[in-house]
Amino acid sequence: MTGIQLNTILSHLKTYAPLYLAEQTWDNVGLLVEPNNDNPVIENILFTNDLTEPVLDEAIERHAQLIVSYHPAIFSPLKRLTQNNWKERIILKCIKHGITVYSPHTSWDAVDNGINHWLISAFGIDEQDYTSRPIVQVKTNETPSQNQHLLTITLPKEHNINSIKDIDDVTIINEISCNTLNGPAIQLSISCSPRAVSLIIDLYRNEENISKTIQVIDVQKPLDSRQGYGRLIELKNSRTIRQIVENVKTLTGLKYIRLALANNKTIDSSIKTIAVCAGSGSSVFSQLRNVDIQLTGELTHHAILDAIHRGTTVILCDHTNTERGFLNVIKKHFEQIWNSNEIKLLISERDRDPLEIV
Repeated sequence: MTGIQLNTILSHLKTYAPLYLAEQTWDNVGLLVEPNNDNPVIENILFTNDLTEPVLDEAIERHAQLIVSYHPAIFSPLKRLTQNNWKERIILKCIKHGITVYSPHTSWDAVDNGINHWLISAFGIDEQDYTSRPIVQVKTNETPSQNQHLLTITLPKEHNINSIKDIDDVTIINEISCNTLNGPAIQLSISCSPRAVSLIIDLYRNEENISKTIQVIDVQKPLDSRQGYGRLIELKNSRTIRQIVENVKTLTGLKYIRLALANNKTIDSSIKTIAVCAGSGSSVFSQLRNVDIQLTGELTHHAILDAIHRGTTVILCDHTNTERGFLNVIKKHFEQIWNSNEIKLLISERDRDPLEIV
C-alpha cells in the first residue's frame, strides 16, 4: 500500500458530506482525535458505527491509522482523561497508537444519498417507486448562503487568524493542518461575501507566500432542498404494513423488528406514506402529522402511544440497526474514489447494537 495523506482523505469526507449539514446546536462532528504527525499517510481506514473498546482493539489489530466512527467518540465535554471511564480510555489509547478519529454523524443523516436515503431504499428506487423529501430541512443560516464565495488560503501554522475572523461576512468552515516548503501551515476554507474576498486579498497583498495560496474556488449555490434530517416518502403504489415490515427486514438483515399498529389498523392494512429517521426519530417526527408509518431506531413509550392514537403505525429496529448497514454503502462510495493499491477500507466486525432479542 502506498497510502493517501490524511488531509486528502478528510477533504474527500467533507466533500461527500459537508460538516455544515450537521446539527449545529448539539452535535460534535469532524476531526476528533488528531495524530502527533501532521498529515500522516493513511493505508488502512476502519469504518464503524460506534467506537467501543472492542472496536478500537480491532482497529489496532488490523493496523488502521484512521477510524471513521459515525457516532462521535467525544460527545459530551471531557473534563479529564483517566483510565476510569471507557470513553476516556478510548481517547488515550487512540493517542498512544497514533490513530486518528473522524466522526460525520448528522452530516451523513442530512446529506442527499446519506443514511436516510439508504433506509428508504428498502422501498424501491426514488422517483420510480416513490417520491421523497427531507422532513426537516437544514436551516439556510447554517450553510454557505447564496452569493457567497468559497475561498481557501494557506497560512503559517502560528499565524494569528483573528484579522480574518474580524472581517464582516466571514465564516471559517474548516481548518486543515498541512506542510509547505516554508514549514508547518494551516489551510482555511472560508465562506465569505464578495466584499470580504477583496478585503482578505488586500490583507495579504504584500505577503507573496500567503497571497499566492489564495483561491476563490466557487460561488455557493442556494440551499439544496434534498438535504435535511429524516425522509418523508409517498409510495407510487400502496402496500400493506406486512409488506413494509418485510421490506425493512430485508434491508437491515434483522430477523425481528418491533411493531406498534395504529388504532383500527391490521398488519394487512394498506399504507402509502412513510416517515423515516435513522437512529432516534423523536425530534424529527415531533411536528409530523398525517403519516401512515414512522420507521426509526427508537422512540419513547409515550411518543409511540401518541403516534398510534393519531393513526400512525410505528416500526422500531433499535437505534444502530437503522444506521450500521449504511457503512457498506459508504465503503463502496469511497472505493470508487480511492485506489485499492493505495488504501484499504475496512468495516468493523466487532461493532454491533448492544441490544439483542433473546
